[in-house]
Amino acid sequence: MHAAGNPHIQTDPRNIAQVSAALAVRLAQVDPSHASEYAQRQADFAQRWQQAIARWTAQAAPLKGAPVVSQHKAFVYLYDWLGLKEVAVLEPKPSVEPTASHLQGVLATLKAAPARMVLYAAYQDPRPSEWLSKNAGIPAVKVPFTVGGTEGAKDLFGLFDDTVARLVAAGATR
Repeated sequence: MHAAGNPHIQTDPRNIAQVSAALAVRLAQVDPSHASEYAQRQADFAQRWQQAIARWTAQAAPLKGAPVVSQHKAFVYLYDWLGLKEVAVLEPKPSVEPTASHLQGVLATLKAAPARMVLYAAYQDPRPSEWLSKNAGIPAVKVPFTVGGTEGAKDLFGLFDDTVARLVAAGATR
């Protein structure tokens, strides 16, 4: 589906740091009269962002190695950052809604390799994840996915505050 690779880089805050640094450089190139302002604001953001990444990483540390199910294969960067292990995907192919038989197959897979939670993006129909949650006895976690995705994700910091809080709360229930 994505010939150049998975585009959902916004689910890993380390990627946001790289984009921010590159953006500041590019803004200084196209608007040299304000280059020092861009550099100053970037330095301030980078310091606050690195502190936040350290906090989020520490908060999510108990989840490292946790097996999870995805409704859509959109969280590879999030999983890489937090050390989560995707054991199944509800969509048989990207953006193809799962059939009842496919969901039954995922449920059967989880009997041999149980997961701690199933994740879906806020913009997705939650019914497949809720079905798996009910039938596998694992929490379904709505992830904001982007700024504005949930009430708690009002800005970039809120996006990760809310994402990590939701994952940790779900992970604590098992």
